[in-house]
Amino acid sequence: MTEKRHPQYLLTPGPLTTSLAVKKAMQFDKSSNGPEMVSLVRGIRDYIVELSHGGNTYECVPVQGSATYGIEAVFQTLTDKSKARVLVIENGYYGLRLREVLSEIGIDIVRLELPVIPPASGLVVAAALDANPGITHLALCHCDTGTGILNPLEGIAVVCRERGVKLVVDAIASYAGFEINAPALDVEAVVISPNKCFEAVPGIALVLVKRESLIASKGWSPSSVLDLYAQWAWLEEKGFFRTTPPTHVLLALAKAVELHKAEGGIAARQARYRRNYGRLTDGLRQRGFVTLLPDEYASPIIATFHDPADAAYSFATFYAAMERRGFLIFPGRLTSAGTFRIGTMGDLTEDDITLVIEAVLASMEEIGVTNFSPDQEHIIVA
Repeated sequence: MTEKRHPQYLLTPGPLTTSLAVKKAMQFDKSSNGPEMVSLVRGIRDYIVELSHGGNTYECVPVQGSATYGIEAVFQTLTDKSKARVLVIENGYYGLRLREVLSEIGIDIVRLELPVIPPASGLVVAAALDANPGITHLALCHCDTGTGILNPLEGIAVVCRERGVKLVVDAIASYAGFEINAPALDVEAVVISPNKCFEAVPGIALVLVKRESLIASKGWSPSSVLDLYAQWAWLEEKGFFRTTPPTHVLLALAKAVELHKAEGGIAARQARYRRNYGRLTDGLRQRGFVTLLPDEYASPIIATFHDPADAAYSFATFYAAMERRGFLIFPGRLTSAGTFRIGTMGDLTEDDITLVIEAVLASMEEIGVTNFSPDQEHIIVA
């Protein structure tokens, strides 16, 4: 019988289940301005640039706060609001989040509303850009964990480059688990979170940004704390943050970076996630559960399942039964169909996923659900 490696499994889109090593890294009090922390932050920033193939053309700027702070920092800093017009791709919950952030800071936006599947494509984006002259930027969520959809970047990046549109990628959920070659894609900026595929904890945003764009943005940001240029310039000169950073979060991230390297980087981490995803979906599909997305469109970091049509089912009772067993899951983000989500990223192996499957089946038995199939009318067909 497989034994639990964690007293509690956090199977959400992030935060997520962290390793004991990452947890232990936070158990020290460090000076934010001391040589050790300066070296640690420099190492994190350099690794982000290295993973992105950024060379001397990109910089990594950390920002205190959740990754959404990074999204706002990008658009507060890198856009001239009197001229900027942003095409926002909305084919999931986090496309809506992008639009919400941009709207709140007063940027002119154009919404490209798309169905969940198929994913956004260069062809669709080209048509939208041609129909809306004056677009300066495109904002896209790479992996929308509200559903699990993975939007391919390459075709969209080509269209943006051909039309002189600057591409901003929300890679909050995907970064460190999926290859993002910044120069090849010619991205303007990439927003990154430590508490997704890096398997660290929340509390800081990381922004990969073109160096020339960062330098040109001096004085543009109306915000002090979300000014990427000011943050970068200070870090470059002093080596430490302008204002107090979350030191324990940075310690966790430094350890997570070390573990990411040791595992073999992006390819090895994604391979583990794919094994987890395959084990989970195969195991539950064999019992009658149905995934929201076909595998060809789904990212392997989270699986979204239709709610069972069984009258005894409710997400609240299912969640409570799973929690009693030490597994925390998330409801879906769709309003048109009931769904629940189980994350397959984090410090998880296939053996852990076996425990998840057993917990799902035991929880369903506890609440009296015997039919795991959904209402057919809710199944999305491409």
